[in-house]
Amino acid sequence: MPAPRTVVPQGSRRPLAALAVVVTLASAGAVIAPASASASPVDITCLTGNRHTAYTPPLTNTPKPEALAISDNYSCISLLSGVSSGSSSLAVELPSSSCLLELTFLTSLPVAYHWNTGQSSTITYATSNAVRAADGTVTTTSVGAVTAGLGSGQAATLITVEPALNPIACATTGLSDTNSLAVSLVIAPV
Repeated sequence: MPAPRTVVPQGSRRPLAALAVVVTLASAGAVIAPASASASPVDITCLTGNRHTAYTPPLTNTPKPEALAISDNYSCISLLSGVSSGSSSLAVELPSSSCLLELTFLTSLPVAYHWNTGQSSTITYATSNAVRAADGTVTTTSVGAVTAGLGSGQAATLITVEPALNPIACATTGLSDTNSLAVSLVIAPV
């Protein structure tokens, strides 16, 4: 016995065809939607900031093991992510440091940045280059990539300008901390 056939009246075939097209398009849209918001490009530019570095024991001219506690604060602009400010903190143990050595310790250390939006970015710097000017300030440029969080996979450049160190303090009691007013951070698509 043959299977019963369903007969669709002539006038109702168009709505069924239209429904099939809508379902197909909706399914296709779900497939091409981005996997996550963090994969979207961001344009975080932080051109003003400050850095506070505490040294334990106080930094002197004599090389010795040194613990650094670094905290940065930034004012930023971002048209794509809504980021307007951020901060980071980092604890570093150096096997040997002194007032006379350039500090380029950021290479390969992951640094977490926390943004006013509640999001965060982890940046790992691949290269770091320090240049001492005639006035004693040290400009360090670190280049790397965002390895997790907001802007993941994008390039990051950090520039810090550390003040000239007090030579009398370096030769005697040492420096317990320094403050820098010139800090910039840029995260941009590669």
